[in-house]
Amino acid sequence: MADVTFCSLPDDDLLTFAAELAARCYGQRQGVLITCQDKAQAEALDEALWVREPASFIPHNLADEGPKSGSPVAIYWPEAPAPRGRPVLINLHEAIPHVAVQCAQIFEAVPNSEALKVAARARFRHYQQQSAAPKHMTLADFLAQTH
Repeated sequence: MADVTFCSLPDDDLLTFAAELAARCYGQRQGVLITCQDKAQAEALDEALWVREPASFIPHNLADEGPKSGSPVAIYWPEAPAPRGRPVLINLHEAIPHVAVQCAQIFEAVPNSEALKVAARARFRHYQQQSAAPKHMTLADFLAQTH
């Protein structure tokens, strides 16, 4: 089973969460798959990654765009074909995507809103039932330890 980390966010800014984690993973030469709630969220994340400073650009593409070999960071949503072959999953979806079983590292967001926390708790229990030992930390603590 994958190494699963739940990160409590200080707010509900899932796009910043995903962009920061993707930048860390890309800097460590790890391929990343980001699962979004829907196509609109995927497009918003795509835009957020495009407007980063040029020195911190992260090669990425939406699931239905880009070269056949893909890019280091792939963004998809439930109706899009899920790219394969990336060891890291950043899940922005309220459910656990089917591609999670292929990933060595999974990051789950725990936003501040109570409704989204309920969904995160359900995912946490699911991972436990699958013999994973999910960790929980704040996003600030996680980012501090990966420097």
